[in-house]
Parts: sequence; structure tokens; C-alpha cells
Amino acid sequence: MEEGFSRKEQLAGGFLLVLIIFTVVTLLVIAQSKGWFQTQNTYRIKFRQGYNLHQGSLVKMFNTEIGKVALLSITQTTERPQVEVAIKVNEEYANLIRQDSVAEVVSPTLIGSEYVDISPGTSGYPRIEPHGDIPSRERKSVTEHLAELASEENIQKVKHMLGNLAKFSEDLKNDEKILQAALNHLDEILKNISEGKGSLGMLVMQKEFLVRFNQRLDQMERTWSAFLVEARAITLDLKPTAQNLGVFTKAINEEIEPLKAIVANIKAGSEELPDLVEAATGTARSAKDTIDAIKANPLIRMTAPKGTKSQSIHVAPRTLP
Repeated sequence: MEEGFSRKEQLAGGFLLVLIIFTVVTLLVIAQSKGWFQTQNTYRIKFRQGYNLHQGSLVKMFNTEIGKVALLSITQTTERPQVEVAIKVNEEYANLIRQDSVAEVVSPTLIGSEYVDISPGTSGYPRIEPHGDIPSRERKSVTEHLAELASEENIQKVKHMLGNLAKFSEDLKNDEKILQAALNHLDEILKNISEGKGSLGMLVMQKEFLVRFNQRLDQMERTWSAFLVEARAITLDLKPTAQNLGVFTKAINEEIEPLKAIVANIKAGSEELPDLVEAATGTARSAKDTIDAIKANPLIRMTAPKGTKSQSIHVAPRTLP
């Protein structure tokens, strides 16, 4: 008789298999993100002390993480014991670690832990092989920093700065005295004005003048208001007149149009008048010449009636009384 798995056992085994696959995939993703399977090179750095470094402290270059501290140990030397730090650096950054690179422990100012900072090497220097030693630079202590700050040059700069501050303070005091004097003088002027002293004080504090001035202002305001009312009334009265004036002007324009036509005809006729006069004068001359020729004809002259002789009129003299 063959023994087999029941349906429940098959479902439990399948679920367990899926769970194992999911766990393995999750671990692979985490390991990939953490760089567990990334190839790394190991280097050694020696310091006079540990500077609070610990296993897992970051190793940086250009302020970028390139590895971590793997191990710290104290080694005995002929001179004095030293702290040997083993670091692991990602292989892709190994070509930047060369003979002129320098490792130094950097301590953050406010927050964060100490880390190892490695300066990049130049291409002219050979690379440091894995498990090789990277040159180190000791971090300066507080005493050394204070010694640098207390140098002669810095002391002179501080003295110069303090001298400038003293001069600036003295200038401020002088300016304060000038300002205080000006304020005191202004206070005295305002006090004289309030007490009615001086021309300006008398002018400001003279109540009778202020009363008359206010009365003048009220009178000017009333006059101006009356003027505005009258001007508004005149404007309303002028509106019908202006409308009638428009109608009258339109009628005058209509009457002027025929007069313009007559004047135009007269002007045209006046231009032809000299020609008519000249024609009439020529006709009269021709008629006179014709009459003179007829008179000169003997036959006409013999048969023509003789004119009566003109007699002189005799006027009797009058006697004056």
C-alpha cells in the first residue's frame, strides 16, 4: 500500500515553501542594499589613539560613504603603542586610494559620530594594494587648536580689532552727545512755544488770532458754498438757452445756403461783365462811324432838313428896390 500526502499536508508544505522563498528574496534585497555581497578591499590605518571610532564607523571620501571600519586593535611598537584600524572600502573606489592619500579622523561639530575621511590620491602616484597601510594624519587636540589661535599674527589681528571697536565706541559716544544736545535744544524750543515766548510762540498761542483765523475759514467756506450753488443754478438756466441757440444756429445756416448760391452767381457774372462792356463799347463805336459816313454823303446831306437856328434869350434887367 502506497503512502501519500494528504491535502492538508500538501497545503502546509506549499505555504512553507512560499514563506521560505519570500524570506530568501527579502534577505537578498536587504543584502544588496547593504552591500553585503559587494566586493571590498581591506586597508590598515594607524593612529596614536582611537578617537572614539568603533566597528561600523563610516569611511568617507568627498563626504561620501565608501566603506566602514571593520576592526580596531592596539598594536605594540618599539616607540609607543598605536591603534590599528582595519577598514573595508568598496572595490569600485579602490583606484582612488593611492600613495599620496591621507586618512584622518573627523569629528562632527554638534551631532553625529566620528568617521574616517580619506583624501583622494592623484593619478601620478601608484595605488595602495589591498591590506596595505594608508598614511594617516593625527587629529589636532584642543590644546593644539588653542595654540594655533594664540599665534602672534592672530593676537595682532585681535588687538587691531579691539582698537577699532574702541574707536567705534568713542565715535558713538560723541554722536550721542551731539544728538543729546540737539534734543535738548529742540525741547527748549518746544517749551518756549508752549509758553508763548518769542514770535512763533506768540503767534501759535495767541487765542484771539486763532479765533479770527477760524472765523475767516468759516466765512470762506460759506462763500464758497454759496458760489457753488449759484454756479449750479446758472448752469441749469443755461441748458435751455444753449438748446435754443443750437436751433437758431441751424436756422441761420439754412438761410445762408441760398445766399451763398446768389453770391456765387454774382461772382461768376462779375467775371463776364468786362467782356460785355468791351463788346458794347465796340458796337457803339461802329454805330458812330456808320452815322458819320452817312452824314458825309452829299445826297444825304442835301436832303436832310436844316436845323433851326438857336436864338439867344434876352432877360430884362431888374431893378433892385
